[in-house]
Amino acid sequence: MQRENAIPRPADGQDYAALRQSGTSPLRARTQLGLEDWQARRFEKLFRARTARGCGDNQLPKFARHEAHVAAVLAAGGFWAFSERRIGRDGVAVCLPMIGPRP
Repeated sequence: MQRENAIPRPADGQDYAALRQSGTSPLRARTQLGLEDWQARRFEKLFRARTARGCGDNQLPKFARHEAHVAAVLAAGGFWAFSERRIGRDGVAVCLPMIGPRP
């Protein structure tokens, strides 16, 4: 339980890696965590080094981080995605059918 007047802890490399592993872009991760430019560059460098060693990238296929592959898929129309359904006020469920890229 967190107290109302507690000082929030600063973001660290684990917070950054968790966002990046979930598919968040580097810019968005920087914004969400309120990082300075130098901090974001450092965390991204650490994240990529860890990924290159085979650590820290177990949630997405290896090709999903490959910039050339992503650029080629986007040029061909984009990625397929799961549809979403609202659950209550704040919840979202990922479900079928899959939604194809827009032509």
